[in-house]
Amino acid sequence: MQYDPGEQQQGHRRWTIVRLFYAALIQFRRQFDQYEERVLAYAKASGIEREVLRLRPAELAGLLDFKSLEALRDGFIHELKDICHEIFRSQDRTDSFDRYISDIFHEISILKEEHYTVKTYAPQYEQETEEVELKYILDEAHAMFPQKLRHILYLFGRARERMEQHLPGFHTRPIFLRSLFLHRDGFVREAYPDGLRDFFRIMFEWGPLEGFYRVGQSFYHSGFFVQARETFEQSAAEIPETLVLDERIRRGDPAALKAIRVGTGDSIRLRSIIRSLRAKLRRARELESASHAAESAG
Repeated sequence: MQYDPGEQQQGHRRWTIVRLFYAALIQFRRQFDQYEERVLAYAKASGIEREVLRLRPAELAGLLDFKSLEALRDGFIHELKDICHEIFRSQDRTDSFDRYISDIFHEISILKEEHYTVKTYAPQYEQETEEVELKYILDEAHAMFPQKLRHILYLFGRARERMEQHLPGFHTRPIFLRSLFLHRDGFVREAYPDGLRDFFRIMFEWGPLEGFYRVGQSFYHSGFFVQARETFEQSAAEIPETLVLDERIRRGDPAALKAIRVGTGDSIRLRSIIRSLRAKLRRARELESASHAAESAG
């Protein structure tokens, strides 16, 4: 199956947004967790509650990694912000995801500048015994660091909620689905507890079964029969669990209804997917075997 250039471009741009966003979120979480660990370590060592803990300039600056903040803002977030403006912004409105990303960029910039002040100017004031200026910088940083980090984490959380509302609309773009699958062992694995399977739960009514099936279809129609067979087999492995879920839905189990994206529990559609999956899996295996035989004969 051939895809027109416009379709491929749209799929690639949406893939880039997802890749940059989750990579940025993962990197910020690491920075946030590292900050928390270091603060708690200082509090434990000194026996002082973290709310009243006061550190020297070098210790305070060491709570954050300046290079990581810079890479996060100037790498992932800057590029993501520009693409979001193109995709989600028009003359009279902008999507909330675009606004959250812009706010994250702005807040990280403020945090980065505050960190630079502590790292560069506070030691000078300390050395020159300029106590008033030093106290002002340190007091401001002690208050700002945790406040900004928690606010940025909140903004990332809201952006992720909005991203999850967009993800189902990306499922019809083959290049997006294949890219998500091919990066399943990279950032995709770290983005959610169950990695790619959690992405599929967000994107598809029947979760991983349908997600792997759609990826397999994309590979199949593009002539990649080995990859098609692999993904169809992963989809088939989901059948028992999905049929149990379907039975729970038909019994009216509220928890089961929440486990699928749209909450309809369309059993007829599920069985249609399973029939098509089994047929495609047989055909993909046949085509893969024929391809191997042709290579051996050649």
